[in-house]
Amino acid sequence: MNKYLVFALFIFFASCENKERKVTSDLLNFPSAENGEVHGDLPEISFEAAEFNFGKVAVGEKITHAYSFVNKGNAALQIAQVTPSCGCTTLKDWPKEPIAPGQAGVITVEFNSAGFSGNIEKTIQVATNGIPRDYYLKLKGEVSGQALQQSQGGVTMERLK
Repeated sequence: MNKYLVFALFIFFASCENKERKVTSDLLNFPSAENGEVHGDLPEISFEAAEFNFGKVAVGEKITHAYSFVNKGNAALQIAQVTPSCGCTTLKDWPKEPIAPGQAGVITVEFNSAGFSGNIEKTIQVATNGIPRDYYLKLKGEVSGQALQQSQGGVTMERLK
């Protein structure tokens, strides 16, 4: 039984791809689950604008936006993970090193409007070691224009909006 545990631990540690990021115990914060109170100094992520409206764009256009934030807390902020709601929104850049209190950072994303039409609203989850633990950014707008669709007989045009 112990050999399976050792094997599982080996697989777990071997699968870690990002060896650059160093997360130390002082970056981990676990507020009390019983009463919701937070003890000690914690980082606090605060975005300049958590929602971005890109307006009206044509089908196939790519929109890039940078969400600016500041660590308003009293401890180093670590962004553990940034997760877009779908594959049409990709991460371009985000801070991988801890952000000191009072320091700023940027999370850059790109939305690919190919295959979409109408009103669009996408979310990006930002997981941190601070307050709030998970922050949700929004990217919205309207996609209109012509889209190419493949059919068995060749390429056809379809008016989307």
